[in-house]
Amino acid sequence: MSMDLIVVTPEGESFSEPVERVVLPGAEGDFGVLESHEKFLAPLKPGPMEITLPGGQIEWAAIAGGFAEVTGNQVVVLVDECFKAHEIDIAHAQHTKAEAESELKALLEDINEEDRRAALEDAVVRAGVQIEVHGRSHA
Repeated sequence: MSMDLIVVTPEGESFSEPVERVVLPGAEGDFGVLESHEKFLAPLKPGPMEITLPGGQIEWAAIAGGFAEVTGNQVVVLVDECFKAHEIDIAHAQHTKAEAESELKALLEDINEEDRRAALEDAVVRAGVQIEVHGRSHA
């Protein structure tokens, strides 16, 4: 038994493949989806996506915020970015996170920099998710 998982980013379709199960980082907490799941639409937060392929092999992907649309035999994930574990450059993610954290620390006292602070906080979260997914995949 399987369903189709389709992940779409602003650049286009990131991947599309049959899966047995997918666990997504919902805004209200993680949730799993199996074939014939009830239809729903859910907001997603940045986090790891666990993908169980036919045969039981597990893959991981780091996703940014977005939405998931679930139908009986299909899950469409619309996100700002998605990286499968093997696509993640861990050194780059660690550097990006450290740089954003450093810059964020410097901005904490400057009220006029709210937009930049929000962008840096987002960069820290996204890079942190990539680091987590890379670690899960290589554990």
